[in-house]
Amino acid sequence: MPYIYKPGKILLDEIIQKHSHYIRGKVLDVGAGNYSRYINFFDYREYIKMDVEKGENVDVVGRAEDIPFKDETFDSVVCTQVFEHLTEPFKAAKEIYRVLKKKGHCLISAPQVNEIHGEPYDYFRYTKFGLIEIFSKSGFEILECDQIGGFFTTMAQLKIRYLIDKFNLYQKKWYRLLNPPFRFFTKFMMYLDKIDKGKANRKHTIGWCLIFRK
Repeated sequence: MPYIYKPGKILLDEIIQKHSHYIRGKVLDVGAGNYSRYINFFDYREYIKMDVEKGENVDVVGRAEDIPFKDETFDSVVCTQVFEHLTEPFKAAKEIYRVLKKKGHCLISAPQVNEIHGEPYDYFRYTKFGLIEIFSKSGFEILECDQIGGFFTTMAQLKIRYLIDKFNLYQKKWYRLLNPPFRFFTKFMMYLDKIDKGKANRKHTIGWCLIFRK
């Protein structure tokens, strides 16, 4: 798959790796997409990839709001960058709760700031409070909540994503030449986030990654 350096992906990868020890046993990836983004981060016994459409990477076709498995089937559930595309997020959280075994964990990520994507199936953006509300009302206990960047990294993400869309960069043969300057720009903005400890900086983020336990 074509790759263009983006702050959100880099930071999310780091956060998921940090919390990868929660994901083990029999794992369900809800909304796995066309490629296994994080499968190599986890120590698992079985990894089942579910998506709404058939594909080479998809083991099971199903919707997050109606997961086609019996109660308490999985030790862990992974659901990254999916909830913004769901029309019934509360129902999806309850379904994840249902298919998880007792004391099982789920890893959830969702954007707070992002361009419109996956049109026309792009419905919501989330604060951490919104995600906690959805999952706590479904019976979950929150264990971890990580912010995906601050103000400066969010600005870097928006600028890079704007350029990708503005110039249709994925369709250009020379798009890889932009990765070094994009990387340098991102590292500088991450540094600014690191030294800015103020409350204002913490109010801005690309999104959130949370760990919940049943």
